Amino acid sequence: MIEIPPPGEYRLDPTRCRVGVSGTHLFGMSTVNGEFPLHGGTVLVSDPVTASLVTAEIDATGLATGDRLRDTELQSRRFLHGREHPVITFTEGRPCQDGPRWLLDGVVTVRGTAGRVQCAIDAVTLLPDGFTARAATVVDRFAFGMTYGKRMGGREFTLTLDVTALRA
Repeated sequence: MIEIPPPGEYRLDPTRCRVGVSGTHLFGMSTVNGEFPLHGGTVLVSDPVTASLVTAEIDATGLATGDRLRDTELQSRRFLHGREHPVITFTEGRPCQDGPRWLLDGVVTVRGTAGRVQCAIDAVTLLPDGFTARAATVVDRFAFGMTYGKRMGGREFTLTLDVTALRA
């Protein structure tokens, strides 16, 4: 269910947000799951809601999959290149309605490469001091320059966002 928050400025609470990532590994025979820490972000809810704006920053160096060797490899120049590009950004986020469902259209920048993404918003629930939201999108890693291991790992990965935004 999508509940539209009242107009105003909200801040994403990093302690109550989860940015999950999953993708295939070993020729698609295995799924790897991980999480990125969220640095923060803002949601400016407007009236109409389609004029709202969402921004977020994700800590690219904090990806954790539960396997330290894998995490080190994913931080390397071959993939995220976290040393040179420590932050993944989401900007220009605008909600739009597509029939009965809501989408969040925006620009993600990974490794200095920007690309458009569309997140499907699964739920927005109002809280006394803000709201929670859940959304997901599929990202083509090749489009962001992460082409190493084309045959070992899947081309696409899914980002799942569970966020809490509190009134600023």
